[in-house]
Amino acid sequence: GTIDYTSHRGDNVSIREFVKKHPLLVLMLTACIWALAFQGSRGLLEPDEGRYSNVALQILQHDDWISLYRNQDSLHFTKPPLTYWAIAASVSVFGHNEWAVRLPMALAFLLCVWLTYQLGKSFVPKRPWLPALFLLGAPVPYLASNTVNTDGVLTAMLTLAMACFVKARFAGGGPRWLDAMWLAFGLAFLTKGPPALLPVAVVVAFELWHRNARSLLRPLGLAAFAVVGFTWYGLVIMRHPGLLDYFLGHEVYARIATDTHARNGEWYGAFKIYVPVFLLGLLPWLAVSAKQKLSGSPAPAPSPPIQSRFLWLWLLLPLAVFFLSQSRMYLYVLGLFVPACLLLARRLQDWRIGPAAQIGIALWLLLLLGVKGLAPILLENNSKDSRAFADDIKPMLPGHPNQVIFVEDMSRNGLNLYLQTNIKKVSFEPRPKPISDSAFDSSLAQELAQPADQRLFIMKREMEQAFLAGVQASGRTPRKLGEWIEKEKPSDRDRMIYTLDNEFATR
Repeated sequence: GTIDYTSHRGDNVSIREFVKKHPLLVLMLTACIWALAFQGSRGLLEPDEGRYSNVALQILQHDDWISLYRNQDSLHFTKPPLTYWAIAASVSVFGHNEWAVRLPMALAFLLCVWLTYQLGKSFVPKRPWLPALFLLGAPVPYLASNTVNTDGVLTAMLTLAMACFVKARFAGGGPRWLDAMWLAFGLAFLTKGPPALLPVAVVVAFELWHRNARSLLRPLGLAAFAVVGFTWYGLVIMRHPGLLDYFLGHEVYARIATDTHARNGEWYGAFKIYVPVFLLGLLPWLAVSAKQKLSGSPAPAPSPPIQSRFLWLWLLLPLAVFFLSQSRMYLYVLGLFVPACLLLARRLQDWRIGPAAQIGIALWLLLLLGVKGLAPILLENNSKDSRAFADDIKPMLPGHPNQVIFVEDMSRNGLNLYLQTNIKKVSFEPRPKPISDSAFDSSLAQELAQPADQRLFIMKREMEQAFLAGVQASGRTPRKLGEWIEKEKPSDRDRMIYTLDNEFATR
Protein backbone atom coordinates (compact mmCIF):
# COMPACT_ATOMS: atom_id res chain seq x y z
CA GLY A 1 0.00 0.00 0.00
CA THR A 2 0.88 3.66 0.10
CA ILE A 3 1.40 6.02 3.01
CA ASP A 4 -1.17 8.77 3.25
CA TYR A 5 0.78 11.91 4.04
CA THR A 6 -2.33 14.03 4.52
CA SER A 7 -4.49 14.39 7.59
CA HIS A 8 -8.30 14.48 7.64
CA ARG A 9 -8.03 18.27 7.48
CA GLY A 10 -6.01 18.08 4.27
CA ASP A 11 -2.84 19.28 5.96
CA ASN A 12 0.52 17.50 5.61
CA VAL A 13 1.16 14.91 8.25
CA SER A 14 3.83 16.27 10.58
CA ILE A 15 7.18 14.64 11.07
CA ARG A 16 6.12 13.87 14.63
CA GLU A 17 3.10 11.90 13.46
CA PHE A 18 5.18 10.00 10.91
CA VAL A 19 7.65 9.05 13.63
CA LYS A 20 4.82 7.81 15.83
CA LYS A 21 3.46 5.65 13.03
CA HIS A 22 6.82 4.25 11.89
CA PRO A 23 9.19 4.28 14.90
CA LEU A 24 11.28 1.31 13.76
CA LEU A 25 11.76 2.71 10.26
CA VAL A 26 12.86 6.09 11.60
CA LEU A 27 15.07 4.48 14.24
CA MET A 28 16.86 2.19 11.79
CA LEU A 29 17.32 4.89 9.14
CA THR A 30 18.90 7.10 11.79
CA ALA A 31 21.03 4.22 13.06
CA CYS A 32 22.24 3.43 9.53
CA ILE A 33 23.35 6.99 8.92
CA TRP A 34 24.96 7.29 12.35
CA ALA A 35 26.71 3.91 12.16
CA LEU A 36 28.04 4.13 8.60
CA ALA A 37 29.05 7.78 8.52
CA PHE A 38 32.75 8.66 8.98
CA GLN A 39 33.82 4.99 9.25
CA GLY A 40 36.77 5.65 6.97
CA SER A 41 37.61 9.18 8.03
CA ARG A 42 40.55 8.34 10.29
CA GLY A 43 43.47 5.98 10.08
CA LEU A 44 43.86 2.71 11.96
CA LEU A 45 45.09 3.17 15.51
CA GLU A 46 47.63 0.84 17.06
CA PRO A 47 47.74 -1.60 18.61
CA ASP A 48 44.23 -3.12 18.45
CA GLU A 49 42.93 -1.82 15.12
CA GLY A 50 46.23 -2.56 13.45
CA ARG A 51 46.45 -6.08 14.85
CA TYR A 52 42.89 -7.15 14.02
CA SER A 53 42.99 -5.68 10.53
CA ASN A 54 46.40 -7.23 9.83
CA VAL A 55 45.28 -10.74 10.78
CA ALA A 56 42.19 -10.34 8.58
CA LEU A 57 44.31 -9.14 5.65
CA GLN A 58 46.64 -12.11 6.12
CA ILE A 59 43.64 -14.34 5.37
CA LEU A 60 43.43 -12.78 1.91
CA GLN A 61 47.18 -12.72 1.38
CA HIS A 62 47.59 -16.40 2.32
CA ASP A 63 44.22 -17.44 0.86
CA ASP A 64 43.84 -19.46 4.05
CA TRP A 65 40.57 -19.05 5.98
CA ILE A 66 41.43 -21.61 8.67
CA SER A 67 44.86 -20.78 10.10
CA LEU A 68 45.35 -17.23 11.36
CA TYR A 69 48.63 -15.40 10.82
CA ARG A 70 50.27 -12.22 12.06
CA ASN A 71 52.73 -12.53 9.19
CA GLN A 72 54.12 -15.24 6.94
CA ASP A 73 56.29 -16.62 9.78
CA SER A 74 54.01 -16.33 12.84
CA LEU A 75 50.60 -17.72 13.77
CA HIS A 76 48.12 -15.62 15.73
CA PHE A 77 45.27 -17.40 17.52
CA THR A 78 44.39 -14.97 20.30
CA LYS A 79 40.82 -14.76 18.94
CA PRO A 80 38.65 -17.16 16.90
CA PRO A 81 38.08 -16.23 13.26
CA LEU A 82 34.54 -14.86 12.83
CA THR A 83 35.47 -11.17 13.12
CA TYR A 84 38.55 -11.71 10.95
CA TRP A 85 36.44 -13.49 8.35
CA ALA A 86 33.96 -10.61 8.31
CA ILE A 87 36.73 -8.01 7.86
CA ALA A 88 38.45 -10.05 5.16
CA ALA A 89 35.17 -10.50 3.26
CA SER A 90 34.41 -6.78 3.52
CA VAL A 91 37.87 -5.80 2.24
CA SER A 92 37.62 -8.28 -0.62
CA VAL A 93 34.39 -6.56 -1.72
CA PHE A 94 35.05 -2.89 -0.91
CA GLY A 95 38.82 -2.70 -1.18
CA HIS A 96 41.77 -1.90 1.09
CA ASN A 97 40.41 1.05 3.07
CA GLU A 98 39.39 1.86 6.62
CA TRP A 99 35.67 2.00 5.78
CA ALA A 100 35.72 -1.61 4.60
CA VAL A 101 37.75 -2.72 7.61
CA ARG A 102 35.30 -1.12 10.07
CA LEU A 103 32.11 -2.07 8.21
CA PRO A 104 31.50 -5.34 10.15
CA MET A 105 31.53 -3.45 13.45
CA ALA A 106 29.01 -0.92 12.12
CA LEU A 107 26.73 -3.70 10.83
CA ALA A 108 27.01 -5.51 14.16
CA PHE A 109 25.89 -2.33 15.93
CA LEU A 110 22.92 -1.95 13.57
CA LEU A 111 21.92 -5.55 14.26
CA CYS A 112 22.08 -4.86 18.00
CA VAL A 113 19.82 -1.82 17.65
CA TRP A 114 17.26 -3.82 15.66
CA LEU A 115 17.40 -6.75 18.08
CA THR A 116 16.99 -4.43 21.05
CA TYR A 117 13.80 -3.13 19.44
CA GLN A 118 12.59 -6.72 19.11
CA LEU A 119 13.47 -7.36 22.75
CA GLY A 120 11.59 -4.19 23.64
CA LYS A 121 8.38 -5.79 22.38
CA SER A 122 8.61 -8.25 25.26
CA PHE A 123 10.07 -6.07 28.00
CA VAL A 124 8.79 -2.57 27.15
CA PRO A 125 5.65 -3.30 25.09
CA LYS A 126 4.31 0.24 25.43
CA ARG A 127 7.44 1.68 23.83
CA PRO A 128 9.55 -1.06 22.24
CA TRP A 129 11.62 1.56 20.43
CA LEU A 130 12.79 3.18 23.68
CA PRO A 131 15.56 0.69 24.65
CA ALA A 132 16.78 0.68 21.04
CA LEU A 133 16.95 4.49 21.13
CA PHE A 134 18.89 4.28 24.39
CA LEU A 135 21.38 1.88 22.80
CA LEU A 136 21.78 4.09 19.73
CA GLY A 137 22.48 7.07 21.99
CA ALA A 138 24.81 5.25 24.41
CA PRO A 139 28.32 6.61 23.78
CA VAL A 140 30.31 3.44 24.45
CA PRO A 141 28.41 1.04 22.13
CA TYR A 142 28.07 3.73 19.48
CA LEU A 143 31.70 4.81 19.40
CA ALA A 144 32.87 1.19 19.70
CA SER A 145 31.19 0.57 16.35
CA ASN A 146 33.79 2.93 14.84
CA THR A 147 36.75 0.88 16.05
CA VAL A 148 38.06 -2.46 14.85
CA ASN A 149 37.41 -4.96 17.64
CA THR A 150 35.92 -8.38 18.28
CA ASP A 151 33.57 -7.24 21.05
CA GLY A 152 31.11 -5.54 18.69
CA VAL A 153 30.55 -8.70 16.65
CA LEU A 154 30.42 -10.75 19.86
CA THR A 155 27.74 -8.43 21.27
CA ALA A 156 25.64 -8.82 18.12
CA MET A 157 25.84 -12.63 18.23
CA LEU A 158 25.04 -12.78 21.95
CA THR A 159 22.15 -10.36 21.59
CA LEU A 160 20.82 -12.49 18.74
CA ALA A 161 21.01 -15.57 20.96
CA MET A 162 19.25 -13.84 23.84
CA ALA A 163 16.57 -12.47 21.52
CA CYS A 164 15.87 -16.01 20.33
CA PHE A 165 15.60 -17.21 23.94
CA VAL A 166 13.25 -14.37 24.82
CA LYS A 167 11.13 -15.18 21.78
CA ALA A 168 10.80 -18.78 22.96
CA ARG A 169 10.41 -18.03 26.69
CA PHE A 170 8.37 -14.84 26.84
CA ALA A 171 6.77 -14.33 23.43
CA GLY A 172 5.35 -17.78 22.68
CA GLY A 173 7.69 -18.37 19.77
CA GLY A 174 7.98 -22.11 20.18
CA PRO A 175 10.94 -24.42 20.84
CA ARG A 176 12.51 -23.88 17.41
CA TRP A 177 13.66 -20.51 18.69
CA LEU A 178 15.78 -22.39 21.23
CA ASP A 179 17.51 -24.14 18.35
CA ALA A 180 18.19 -20.73 16.83
CA MET A 181 19.49 -19.57 20.21
CA TRP A 182 22.05 -22.39 20.34
CA LEU A 183 23.13 -21.65 16.77
CA ALA A 184 23.69 -18.00 17.68
CA PHE A 185 25.66 -19.02 20.77
CA GLY A 186 27.84 -21.11 18.44
CA LEU A 187 28.53 -18.03 16.33
CA ALA A 188 29.38 -16.10 19.49
CA PHE A 189 31.83 -18.81 20.55
CA LEU A 190 33.38 -18.62 17.08
CA THR A 191 33.84 -14.89 17.68
CA LYS A 192 35.60 -14.82 21.05
CA GLY A 193 35.59 -18.24 22.62
CA PRO A 194 34.86 -18.77 26.34
CA PRO A 195 33.45 -15.26 27.10
CA ALA A 196 30.51 -16.25 24.89
CA LEU A 197 29.55 -18.84 27.50
CA LEU A 198 28.58 -16.22 30.09
CA PRO A 199 25.12 -15.55 28.60
CA VAL A 200 24.75 -19.33 28.22
CA ALA A 201 25.25 -19.49 31.99
CA VAL A 202 22.60 -16.78 32.38
CA VAL A 203 20.04 -18.77 30.39
CA VAL A 204 20.85 -22.03 32.21
CA ALA A 205 20.75 -20.36 35.64
CA PHE A 206 17.44 -18.67 34.82
CA GLU A 207 15.81 -21.90 33.71
CA LEU A 208 17.22 -23.83 36.66
CA TRP A 209 15.73 -21.16 38.91
CA HIS A 210 12.34 -21.79 37.31
CA ARG A 211 12.79 -25.57 37.09
CA ASN A 212 12.60 -25.51 33.32
CA ALA A 213 16.18 -26.38 32.37
CA ARG A 214 15.18 -29.54 30.52
CA SER A 215 13.60 -27.37 27.83
CA LEU A 216 17.11 -26.21 26.83
CA LEU A 217 18.19 -29.76 25.91
CA ARG A 218 17.42 -29.46 22.24
CA PRO A 219 19.37 -32.06 20.22
CA LEU A 220 19.27 -30.03 17.01
CA GLY A 221 20.22 -26.80 18.77
CA LEU A 222 23.05 -28.36 20.78
CA ALA A 223 24.38 -30.02 17.62
CA ALA A 224 24.31 -26.66 15.82
CA PHE A 225 26.16 -25.06 18.74
CA ALA A 226 28.82 -27.78 18.69
CA VAL A 227 29.31 -27.78 14.92
CA VAL A 228 29.41 -24.01 14.51
CA GLY A 229 31.28 -23.23 17.70
CA PHE A 230 33.90 -26.00 17.76
CA THR A 231 34.60 -27.22 14.22
CA TRP A 232 37.17 -24.52 13.51
CA TYR A 233 38.92 -25.24 16.84
CA GLY A 234 39.14 -28.90 15.94
CA LEU A 235 40.60 -28.14 12.52
CA VAL A 236 43.33 -25.80 13.74
CA ILE A 237 44.24 -28.04 16.69
CA MET A 238 44.76 -30.94 14.29
CA ARG A 239 46.70 -28.73 11.88
CA HIS A 240 48.98 -27.16 14.53
CA PRO A 241 50.15 -29.52 17.32
CA GLY A 242 50.42 -27.78 20.66
CA LEU A 243 47.61 -25.33 19.98
CA LEU A 244 45.20 -26.97 22.45
CA ASP A 245 47.60 -26.27 25.32
CA TYR A 246 47.89 -22.68 24.11
CA PHE A 247 44.11 -22.21 24.04
CA LEU A 248 43.54 -23.70 27.49
CA GLY A 249 46.59 -22.25 29.19
CA HIS A 250 47.24 -18.88 27.59
CA GLU A 251 43.79 -17.87 26.42
CA VAL A 252 41.60 -19.30 29.21
CA TYR A 253 43.49 -19.86 32.46
CA ALA A 254 45.95 -16.96 32.10
CA ARG A 255 43.22 -14.45 31.24
CA ILE A 256 40.90 -15.45 34.05
CA ALA A 257 43.19 -16.38 36.92
CA THR A 258 46.40 -14.39 36.33
CA ASP A 259 47.54 -10.93 35.27
CA THR A 260 49.83 -12.39 32.61
CA HIS A 261 48.34 -10.10 29.99
CA ALA A 262 48.76 -7.01 32.21
CA ARG A 263 45.17 -5.88 31.78
CA ASN A 264 44.19 -4.07 34.97
CA GLY A 265 44.61 -7.07 37.25
CA GLU A 266 44.84 -4.98 40.44
CA TRP A 267 42.19 -5.57 43.10
CA TYR A 268 40.63 -2.21 42.20
CA GLY A 269 41.03 -2.72 38.45
CA ALA A 270 37.37 -3.65 37.89
CA PHE A 271 36.19 -0.47 39.59
CA LYS A 272 38.68 1.60 37.60
CA ILE A 273 37.55 0.11 34.29
CA TYR A 274 33.91 -0.90 34.49
CA VAL A 275 32.34 1.75 36.73
CA PRO A 276 33.35 4.66 34.44
CA VAL A 277 32.34 2.64 31.37
CA PHE A 278 28.76 2.30 32.60
CA LEU A 279 28.46 5.78 34.11
CA LEU A 280 29.73 7.52 30.97
CA GLY A 281 28.55 4.91 28.50
CA LEU A 282 24.89 5.23 29.50
CA LEU A 283 24.74 9.01 29.36
CA PRO A 284 22.37 10.78 29.19
CA TRP A 285 19.86 8.05 30.05
CA LEU A 286 21.18 7.46 33.57
CA ALA A 287 20.86 11.18 34.22
CA VAL A 288 17.26 11.18 32.94
CA SER A 289 16.42 8.21 35.17
CA ALA A 290 17.98 9.90 38.21
CA LYS A 291 16.10 13.11 37.49
CA GLN A 292 12.81 11.23 37.23
CA LYS A 293 13.51 9.53 40.53
CA LEU A 294 14.45 12.75 42.34
CA SER A 295 11.49 14.64 40.93
CA GLY A 296 9.13 12.12 42.46
CA SER A 297 7.72 10.95 39.16
CA PRO A 298 5.45 7.96 39.65
CA ALA A 299 7.09 4.59 39.20
CA PRO A 300 6.08 2.64 36.14
CA ALA A 301 3.32 0.10 36.46
CA PRO A 302 4.55 -3.18 37.94
CA SER A 303 5.79 -5.60 35.31
CA PRO A 304 6.07 -9.38 35.56
CA PRO A 305 8.83 -10.07 38.09
CA ILE A 306 10.08 -12.97 35.98
CA GLN A 307 11.07 -10.50 33.26
CA SER A 308 12.93 -8.23 35.66
CA ARG A 309 14.66 -11.27 37.14
CA PHE A 310 15.88 -12.34 33.71
CA LEU A 311 17.19 -8.90 32.77
CA TRP A 312 19.00 -8.38 36.08
CA LEU A 313 20.52 -11.85 35.82
CA TRP A 314 21.64 -11.08 32.25
CA LEU A 315 23.35 -7.92 33.48
CA LEU A 316 24.79 -8.95 36.84
CA LEU A 317 25.99 -12.53 36.40
CA PRO A 318 28.46 -11.74 33.57
CA LEU A 319 29.44 -8.50 35.29
CA ALA A 320 30.34 -10.43 38.45
CA VAL A 321 32.57 -12.74 36.41
CA PHE A 322 34.26 -9.74 34.75
CA PHE A 323 34.88 -8.22 38.17
CA LEU A 324 36.49 -11.45 39.43
CA SER A 325 38.59 -12.05 36.32
CA GLN A 326 42.17 -10.80 36.35
CA SER A 327 41.97 -9.55 32.76
CA ARG A 328 39.82 -6.42 32.37
CA MET A 329 39.35 -4.14 29.39
CA TYR A 330 36.75 -1.47 28.64
CA LEU A 331 34.93 -3.29 25.84
CA TYR A 332 34.67 -6.62 27.65
CA VAL A 333 31.31 -5.43 29.06
CA LEU A 334 30.02 -4.10 25.73
CA GLY A 335 27.38 -6.83 25.52
CA LEU A 336 25.91 -5.80 28.88
CA PHE A 337 24.70 -2.47 27.52
CA VAL A 338 21.72 -4.23 25.91
CA PRO A 339 20.18 -5.49 29.19
CA ALA A 340 21.17 -2.19 30.83
CA CYS A 341 19.23 -0.25 28.17
CA LEU A 342 16.25 -2.58 28.55
CA LEU A 343 16.22 -2.05 32.31
CA LEU A 344 16.47 1.71 31.92
CA ALA A 345 13.69 1.70 29.35
CA ARG A 346 11.43 -0.23 31.73
CA ARG A 347 12.15 2.35 34.40
CA LEU A 348 11.38 5.21 31.97
CA GLN A 349 8.57 3.66 29.96
CA ASP A 350 6.16 6.36 31.19
CA TRP A 351 8.64 9.20 30.65
CA ARG A 352 6.88 12.10 28.99
CA ILE A 353 9.12 13.02 26.08
CA GLY A 354 7.97 16.56 25.44
CA PRO A 355 9.33 19.01 22.86
CA ALA A 356 12.26 20.01 25.05
CA ALA A 357 13.25 16.38 25.63
CA GLN A 358 12.90 15.63 21.91
CA ILE A 359 15.21 18.50 21.07
CA GLY A 360 17.63 17.32 23.74
CA ILE A 361 17.69 13.79 22.33
CA ALA A 362 18.25 15.10 18.80
CA LEU A 363 21.10 17.32 19.97
CA TRP A 364 22.67 14.45 21.88
CA LEU A 365 22.61 12.18 18.84
CA LEU A 366 24.08 14.97 16.73
CA LEU A 367 26.80 15.44 19.33
CA LEU A 368 27.75 11.76 19.12
CA LEU A 369 27.83 11.96 15.34
CA GLY A 370 29.94 15.11 15.60
CA VAL A 371 32.45 13.44 17.92
CA LYS A 372 32.77 10.60 15.44
CA GLY A 373 33.18 13.03 12.55
CA LEU A 374 35.74 15.14 14.41
CA ALA A 375 37.80 12.11 15.46
CA PRO A 376 40.43 12.69 12.71
CA ILE A 377 40.98 16.21 14.01
CA LEU A 378 40.86 15.20 17.68
CA LEU A 379 43.40 12.42 17.00
CA GLU A 380 45.60 14.46 14.69
CA ASN A 381 49.30 13.96 15.41
CA ASN A 382 48.53 10.76 17.31
CA SER A 383 51.72 8.70 17.19
CA LYS A 384 49.72 5.46 16.89
CA ASP A 385 47.95 6.46 13.66
CA SER A 386 49.25 4.00 11.07
CA ARG A 387 47.84 5.91 8.11
CA ALA A 388 49.72 9.07 9.08
CA PHE A 389 52.87 7.04 9.67
CA ALA A 390 52.55 5.37 6.26
CA ASP A 391 52.00 8.73 4.54
CA ASP A 392 55.09 10.14 6.24
CA ILE A 393 57.46 7.33 5.29
CA LYS A 394 56.25 6.62 1.73
CA PRO A 395 58.38 9.43 0.20
CA MET A 396 61.48 7.82 1.75
CA LEU A 397 60.91 4.38 0.26
CA PRO A 398 62.98 3.29 -2.76
CA GLY A 399 60.22 0.91 -3.86
CA HIS A 400 57.46 -1.30 -2.55
CA PRO A 401 58.64 -3.16 0.58
CA ASN A 402 57.87 -6.85 0.93
CA GLN A 403 58.50 -6.70 4.67
CA VAL A 404 58.46 -3.95 7.29
CA ILE A 405 60.48 -5.08 10.30
CA PHE A 406 60.33 -3.31 13.66
CA VAL A 407 63.49 -3.77 15.72
CA GLU A 408 62.78 -3.98 19.48
CA ASP A 409 59.83 -1.67 18.89
CA MET A 410 56.04 -1.73 18.84
CA SER A 411 55.02 -3.15 15.48
CA ARG A 412 52.55 -1.06 13.50
CA ASN A 413 50.46 -3.86 12.05
CA GLY A 414 48.09 -1.37 10.46
CA LEU A 415 50.75 -0.67 7.84
CA ASN A 416 49.61 -3.82 6.10
CA LEU A 417 46.45 -1.98 5.01
CA TYR A 418 48.42 0.94 3.57
CA LEU A 419 51.51 -0.80 2.20
CA GLN A 420 50.07 -4.30 1.64
CA THR A 421 53.15 -5.92 3.08
CA ASN A 422 54.18 -8.28 5.87
CA ILE A 423 54.83 -6.73 9.29
CA LYS A 424 57.41 -8.31 11.61
CA LYS A 425 58.98 -7.61 14.98
CA VAL A 426 62.53 -8.76 15.84
CA SER A 427 64.62 -8.69 18.99
CA PHE A 428 68.36 -8.24 19.41
CA GLU A 429 68.72 -11.52 21.30
CA PRO A 430 67.03 -14.86 20.47
CA ARG A 431 63.91 -15.49 22.56
CA PRO A 432 61.58 -18.47 22.93
CA LYS A 433 58.76 -18.39 20.40
CA PRO A 434 55.41 -19.87 21.43
CA ILE A 435 53.05 -21.33 18.88
CA SER A 436 50.96 -18.13 18.86
CA ASP A 437 51.03 -14.59 20.16
CA SER A 438 54.82 -14.48 20.27
CA ALA A 439 56.41 -11.23 21.46
CA PHE A 440 58.93 -11.38 18.58
CA ASP A 441 59.00 -13.22 15.27
CA SER A 442 62.75 -13.85 15.37
CA SER A 443 66.05 -12.28 16.38
CA LEU A 444 67.76 -9.63 14.28
CA ALA A 445 70.58 -12.06 13.47
CA GLN A 446 68.10 -14.68 12.26
CA GLU A 447 66.34 -12.11 10.10
CA LEU A 448 69.60 -10.83 8.61
CA ALA A 449 70.52 -14.39 7.65
CA GLN A 450 67.46 -14.57 5.39
CA PRO A 451 67.75 -13.81 1.63
CA ALA A 452 67.26 -10.25 0.44
CA ASP A 453 63.57 -9.42 0.24
CA GLN A 454 63.08 -5.64 -0.07
CA ARG A 455 62.96 -5.16 3.69
CA LEU A 456 62.56 -2.02 5.75
CA PHE A 457 63.95 -1.89 9.29
CA ILE A 458 62.39 0.61 11.69
CA MET A 459 63.58 1.35 15.22
CA LYS A 460 63.68 4.06 17.87
CA ARG A 461 66.65 6.41 17.75
CA GLU A 462 68.17 4.88 20.90
CA MET A 463 68.21 1.46 19.20
CA GLU A 464 70.00 2.68 16.08
CA GLN A 465 73.58 1.95 17.16
CA ALA A 466 72.74 -1.56 18.34
CA PHE A 467 71.00 -2.20 15.00
CA LEU A 468 74.00 -0.94 13.02
CA ALA A 469 76.34 -3.14 15.05
CA GLY A 470 74.15 -6.17 14.39
CA VAL A 471 74.02 -5.47 10.66
CA GLN A 472 77.77 -5.00 10.40
CA ALA A 473 78.36 -8.22 12.37
CA SER A 474 76.28 -10.06 9.76
CA GLY A 475 78.50 -8.77 6.95
CA ARG A 476 75.72 -6.65 5.44
CA THR A 477 75.77 -2.94 4.71
CA PRO A 478 72.97 -0.77 6.12
CA ARG A 479 71.46 2.04 4.06
CA LYS A 480 69.58 4.75 5.91
CA LEU A 481 66.44 5.95 4.13
CA GLY A 482 65.38 8.66 6.52
CA GLU A 483 63.94 9.58 9.90
CA TRP A 484 60.39 9.82 11.12
CA ILE A 485 60.03 12.61 13.66
CA GLU A 486 57.18 12.03 16.11
CA LYS A 487 55.15 15.22 16.18
CA GLU A 488 54.03 15.17 19.79
CA LYS A 489 57.29 14.10 21.46
CA PRO A 490 60.12 14.53 18.97
CA SER A 491 62.76 13.99 21.64
CA ASP A 492 62.13 10.33 22.50
CA ARG A 493 59.93 8.76 19.83
CA ASP A 494 61.79 9.38 16.60
CA ARG A 495 62.07 6.38 14.28
CA MET A 496 65.06 5.56 12.12
CA ILE A 497 64.30 3.85 8.81
CA TYR A 498 66.87 1.60 7.11
CA THR A 499 67.19 -0.97 4.40
CA LEU A 500 70.19 -3.12 3.43
CA ASP A 501 72.46 -3.16 0.45
CA ASN A 502 70.96 -4.78 -2.65
CA GLU A 503 67.48 -5.01 -1.04
CA PHE A 504 66.06 -2.36 -3.38
CA ALA A 505 67.41 -1.07 -6.66
CA THR A 506 69.45 2.06 -6.02
CA ARG A 507 67.59 5.24 -6.90
